[in-house]
Amino acid sequence: MPETILVTGGCGYLGSQLVRDLGTGPRASDRVIRILDNMSSGNSAYRALMDMPDTGTYEVVEGDILDPAVVSTALADVNTVVHLAAIANTPMGYQNPTWVEQVNAWGTARLVEECVAEGVSHLIYTSSVAVYGPRETNTYPDETAPCRPVGPYAHSKRSAEHSVQQAHGRNDLHTTTLRLGIVYGPAPTVRFDAVANRFAYLAGVQHPLTVHGTGAQQRAFVHVNDASRAIERVLQRTESPAEPAIFNVVGQNASVNAVAKAVRRARPDIPVRHTEQDVQTHVDLVAQSDKARSVLNWHPEHTLSDGLTALIGTLDAFQPRSML
Repeated sequence: MPETILVTGGCGYLGSQLVRDLGTGPRASDRVIRILDNMSSGNSAYRALMDMPDTGTYEVVEGDILDPAVVSTALADVNTVVHLAAIANTPMGYQNPTWVEQVNAWGTARLVEECVAEGVSHLIYTSSVAVYGPRETNTYPDETAPCRPVGPYAHSKRSAEHSVQQAHGRNDLHTTTLRLGIVYGPAPTVRFDAVANRFAYLAGVQHPLTVHGTGAQQRAFVHVNDASRAIERVLQRTESPAEPAIFNVVGQNASVNAVAKAVRRARPDIPVRHTEQDVQTHVDLVAQSDKARSVLNWHPEHTLSDGLTALIGTLDAFQPRSML
């Protein structure tokens, strides 16, 4: 009998790539990929469902993870859950922290309880390296580093991690938490609010790149395809560890200046301008992925330069300045 994999947020940025990857390859015929999404991103969410691989078997449940009836329907006969649905780390999080907490923390906690009740075997939760908080030394945090989250988004993801990890072992549920860097690169559905993709978008529509402060502040990044492959690597694990599994998933750590430089390799005519430092952006948010490389045999295949060049290439048709 095929394994049913539920992907929450399956029409989002990473989700739109992941569900396609799950529906291709040698294991596609052994899977049913069920997508749960509230379609809050509008047309882009529906576009994410177009041109799906013929080799995949797909089901779609439209609804919200905050709706118990929807979650119960989505979890019917599910073996594995990949929980991507979340409010992303944007300025909106500071404007409405209660909403961020409700969706990311409370929504995850409720989903976890339903997974336990329904007898789900494996829950994979995508968190963020933001849970480590600003770097205090010149080292790059591994999975044993203390978590000192700052801001509504990071706090909500850390709270969700607690819910996931505390459920490990209940009713034979085993859990994996993936702490992702900032996802970038082209996918069926793309977000342009985080720094790497934002710079690519600005260059693609011939606008200057705005760097806050010196640009020396570093961020952790991972290409959307590499993030998807990390999830596939977790799905391929045959062992069920006694303790909750946690992995950092970072392709590279780079300064904002390095991101701008990568974008300007594809668009050397695009100017860079600096503005006064934003207090929310001056810190380093970084991590290292040695554990994922050794345990999961996961290795990033993309660099910022090639990923952002490819993304800019998809924007060639969108040149008018009026689009900003």
